[in-house]
Amino acid sequence: MRSNFKPIMLVAGILLSALLTEAQADQTKEQKLFLAAEKALKSNKIQEFRNIQSKLSHYPLASYLEFEYLSKNLTLANRKTIDDFIRIQKDSPLASRLKFRYLNRLASQKHYGLFSHYFKDSFDTSKNAKLKCLYLRHQLQQGIKTSKVYPEVTKLWTVAKSQPKECDPLFEKWKKAGQLKNNVVFTRFDKAARKGSLSMIKYLKKKLPKKQQYLADLWTSVRKNPGVIAKRKFFPQKDFKYQEAAIAVFAIKKLAWGDRDAAQKVWNSVKRRIAMPKELLNDAERTLFLAMATENKPRAHKWAKRNINRYLKDDLISHWKLATFLRKEDWRSIKEQYDLLDESIQKKNQWRYWYAIASENGGNKTAAKAILELLAKQRDYYGYKAATKLQQPLLLNHQTTVIDSKTLSAVTNLSNVERAKELFALERYQDANREWRSLQKRLKTPQEFQAAAKIAHDWGWYNQGILTIAKAKVWDDTDIRFPTAFKQEYQIMGKKVGLEPEWLMGVTRQESAYGPFAVSGAGAYGLMQVLPSTAKIYSRKLGVKYSGRKDLFNPDTNIEMGSNYLKLRFDELENNPIYASAAYNAGKHRIEKWKPFGRFPTEVWIEAIPYTETRDYIKKVMTYRAIYALKLGKKDTVFEYILNTETGG
Repeated sequence: MRSNFKPIMLVAGILLSALLTEAQADQTKEQKLFLAAEKALKSNKIQEFRNIQSKLSHYPLASYLEFEYLSKNLTLANRKTIDDFIRIQKDSPLASRLKFRYLNRLASQKHYGLFSHYFKDSFDTSKNAKLKCLYLRHQLQQGIKTSKVYPEVTKLWTVAKSQPKECDPLFEKWKKAGQLKNNVVFTRFDKAARKGSLSMIKYLKKKLPKKQQYLADLWTSVRKNPGVIAKRKFFPQKDFKYQEAAIAVFAIKKLAWGDRDAAQKVWNSVKRRIAMPKELLNDAERTLFLAMATENKPRAHKWAKRNINRYLKDDLISHWKLATFLRKEDWRSIKEQYDLLDESIQKKNQWRYWYAIASENGGNKTAAKAILELLAKQRDYYGYKAATKLQQPLLLNHQTTVIDSKTLSAVTNLSNVERAKELFALERYQDANREWRSLQKRLKTPQEFQAAAKIAHDWGWYNQGILTIAKAKVWDDTDIRFPTAFKQEYQIMGKKVGLEPEWLMGVTRQESAYGPFAVSGAGAYGLMQVLPSTAKIYSRKLGVKYSGRKDLFNPDTNIEMGSNYLKLRFDELENNPIYASAAYNAGKHRIEKWKPFGRFPTEVWIEAIPYTETRDYIKKVMTYRAIYALKLGKKDTVFEYILNTETGG
């Protein structure tokens, strides 16, 4: 239920205090002591803290108590204790977290020698510009050769944004040493011109040679208004013609996603007026085609046919050529394009399916059927379409993961697993996820990953089970990959709102991978990834009790909210399950925007959904819906709908 398109990134959510109270009755004696120790430390009752801590020496989370104590006492006097903790806890995320906290404390207290001692092993992987600058400053003070230090300073300086003030003394010394050469300035200027602020462009303009400074003015104008390139004398075509062409392409790529036809006219004019290197010409043409194709502009089909033997390794261009040909029922061009593709691409189910359909429409039904028969044996979107077309049953292809007891026991007893189990039980999901990520660095064989996935699944940590078994590349254990948790709740809610429970479960599988406490990068919560803002707006309209975002961690509330919202979109959008699912992902307003691009067979409309995320989302949700129907012992007809209806227009 999201309206922005940042790839979903699942992060841990933490149940708030109102939900913790309910779980306290089930806490073990050790868990209660652990919480009491935390409370004592927070209140600075150190003696009480130490007394409780002594009773938990063998408790898996004892290290978390010591971590919190040391975090409050990052002194030079405690250096040996801190070192010992980092060494002993090397397999725990706590080691790097404590080290980072100690680094910052040492830096703030200007203990640069000791700071550098701890930071040197982290320098290459660190993305912290402040710490890197402090380290390099100390390196110079210690007499380290500038030939080793200055290349790293150059990397820090040549970024699109301003760096922390701690870098200023380092940059000044670097500049005085003659390192601020014209090519270095231009490298940073080029990055800032494309992605930085206008103030950064203005700042760097003064550092460019005089004859290049006009480029900063061009970039500033284009960043404010890309359409300015339509002016006949905008590009003076001076000494830096390649850079002027790059500015033109940057602008046209911005314009392309607005008024497509107007952008094309501007481009036709610009490329006649200024010198345009081939690689930049191709870059602009590529974007213009994608923009034209997403809105089904007539020019897209002509371009796709004219360039059928080009951009063959560009997956996105290849997809939109296919979608363009499908809209025109240009079966001959689909077959021609298929024959030009690399064998690795030809083997993809999407291309095999559409090549079969093109062959069938070209009169070669025998070849088409042979391909479809093979696809129909597979558990995926195109396999299910092929099976439905051939009137064959959809296959689950389940294979239970068999894990030997020795491997299962070994993984279960790993310290990360023991800590993650306790953290999960205490609803410390962020810390549990950190432990699980550290665990995965220790696992070496597919069998160990399978064991970890089974362990997480058995705890009810379904999303982690799904993600972990994927690391083992085990695709056919549908018990772990497609859990049926909350099955009764989905069945009850499906009957209540009038939607198939397998559809609701399919949405959940795609949205959160069955994580009740999942939080997306866009701020959506829980099983069906409901945005708090959406819940607030629609709770009264949908008749769902809602008092705040913490409610969305409650599976019952989340399922009720998400199901009602999906039903609302279904009712508003012509009872079309494809529209409703797409609206759940992209927002209703985008469906209304896409409708005018034309009416097509539903399976073609899906291939031509303008947003890659939403297009993939629909394919997955429909596939997962069919899988859950099989697991529920039901007959679902969504693939008949996809093959036998029209959508759009």
